[in-house]
Amino acid sequence: MNRATADTIPEEDARRPGRPRSTTADSAILDAAFSLFAEQGFDGLTVDGVAARAGVGKATIYRRYPCKADLVIASLAQLVEQKAPHPDTGTVRGDLEAIGYGLLRVLNDTEAGRATPMLIADAARNADLERARREFVAARRRSCKAAVRRGIARGELRDDTDADLVADLVSAPIFYRLLVSGDRIDKSLVDAAVDVILRAFGTSS
Repeated sequence: MNRATADTIPEEDARRPGRPRSTTADSAILDAAFSLFAEQGFDGLTVDGVAARAGVGKATIYRRYPCKADLVIASLAQLVEQKAPHPDTGTVRGDLEAIGYGLLRVLNDTEAGRATPMLIADAARNADLERARREFVAARRRSCKAAVRRGIARGELRDDTDADLVADLVSAPIFYRLLVSGDRIDKSLVDAAVDVILRAFGTSS
């Protein structure tokens, strides 16, 4: 039998049958995983530590997550979904502002603000974490690109609007300030970014 690595789930535990999944256990595991990641980083995060903090057995975690990277990203995804659900306000301005404000809530009001630099640094050194991180980012960007497509369909945005660029313009100023300049990130930054987007791609004069 091959020895399992520190970042993967032992095969015999991953295959072990058990009771139906508990949503309470799911939430407790993910809350514990993100808190520990924010405190200790990827290398310091262990299944033993998550199990102890969540009050579950290790096998409960093993059945849910094939590797430690998936556990970290799933814990981030739960937090983001709670603070920044996918909006559909009826206007492209409302949608883009809601996406930006949601990102602010995640970074300002949760442990994600201090964990994000660690996540980026750790992902640069761990292929599994980088793969999971990219999948998570792509999923979140789809929400913004869907808002752009709705804006085009309603005639609020030009037909040639670049949805990927709009997604960048909503989030990039926030992450630049968080990771590079250290300047304050607040709603005025989101409002300014959305104004720029609508001046560049909007159809109204």
